[in-house]
Amino acid sequence: MFREEEISNFFNGRQFFILTAVLFVVLMWITPPSSVILQGSSSGVCFPSLTTFAISPLLSFVLSVAGMIGASLMLAFLNKENSYVREVTYIFSSSFLLLAIANPTIATRFYDGTLLNVIVLLLANILFGTYQDNKSQQKVYLAFVLLAICCMFQYAFIYLIPVMVLGIGQMRVMGLKSIFAMIFGLVTPYWIATCSGLVGLSEYKAPHLVDIWSGLNFGQSGFMIAIVAFTILLSLTLLGTNALKLMSYKMQTRSYNGFFIVLMLFTIIVMGIDYNNLFVYMPVLNICLSIQIAHTYTLRKQSRRYIPYVLFVLICMLSYAWQVFY
Repeated sequence: MFREEEISNFFNGRQFFILTAVLFVVLMWITPPSSVILQGSSSGVCFPSLTTFAISPLLSFVLSVAGMIGASLMLAFLNKENSYVREVTYIFSSSFLLLAIANPTIATRFYDGTLLNVIVLLLANILFGTYQDNKSQQKVYLAFVLLAICCMFQYAFIYLIPVMVLGIGQMRVMGLKSIFAMIFGLVTPYWIATCSGLVGLSEYKAPHLVDIWSGLNFGQSGFMIAIVAFTILLSLTLLGTNALKLMSYKMQTRSYNGFFIVLMLFTIIVMGIDYNNLFVYMPVLNICLSIQIAHTYTLRKQSRRYIPYVLFVLICMLSYAWQVFY
C-alpha cells in the first residue's frame, strides 16, 4: 500500500507531469475538430495575425500541442530559476495541461491564444532577470520590443503593456532609464515599419472591442463559457486563500508572485472588455490558476492534501468527456 505522503509526492513530481503530458497528447489527438470560433479578431495594430495563414490541420495540431507543452515546461524552468513557488514541484505544469484537457477546443488547433501564453512566459523570464538590476535597461528594451511586435499582429497583446509596466516597478528597477527603455522599445518596431514604407500611417488600426454583455451567447458555446467562469472563480478563491502566506515571503519572491497576480487580474478584466477574444486569453488565465494551485498544494502539508487535487483531476476529465463524447 502506498502511504499518503507518497501519493502527495507523486502528484507533486515529474512522473505525474510526464504522464499528464502523454495523456494530453493522446486526448488532443482523438478530439474531433470543433466549430467554436476561438477569436473574434485576427489582426493587430497594422498586420493580420500569423494564425490567418493557411496551414494544414496536422501542422496546426502539432504547433498547438507543442505550444501548450512548451508553456508547461517554461513554467517549471521559471520556477527552477526563480523559485516563485517555494518548493521543487511540477504540479503547476501538470495542472496547466489538465486545464487544457478540460477545455480541449483551445488546445487542438493553433491560434493566437497559443502564442499569447508562450510570449507571456517568455516576457516573465526576461522580466524576472531584471530584479534590482540597475543595468537592466537592455532587457527592459528587449521585452517591450518583443511586446510591440506581437501587438502589430494581434491587439490582444496590448493588455500586457500595463502588466509589464507594473512588473518593472515590482522588480524594483523603475527609473528614468527604464522608462525610456520601455518607450523606445514600444516605438522602435513601428518607427522601422513606417520609415521603411512597410506600413503607411493610414494602415494603423485601433482595436475593436466587444464587451461581455454585448457579445454573450450561451446558445453558441454555453459550456465553454461556464468553464471560463469556473476558472475565474477558482483562481480568485485560491488567490484569496494563499494571499496571507504569499505576503510573508521575502521581497524578491513576493515580487515574482505579484507579477502573476497582476497578470491574473488584468486577464480577468480584459476577458470582460474584449469578449470577442475571450478564448485567446484563456491559456494565460490557466497559467495563473496553475500557479495558485501549486501554491495551495505546496503550502499545505496535510497528509491528505492530494484528495482535493484528485477531485480537480476528475473534474477536468469529466469536462473533457462531456465536450468530446456527449
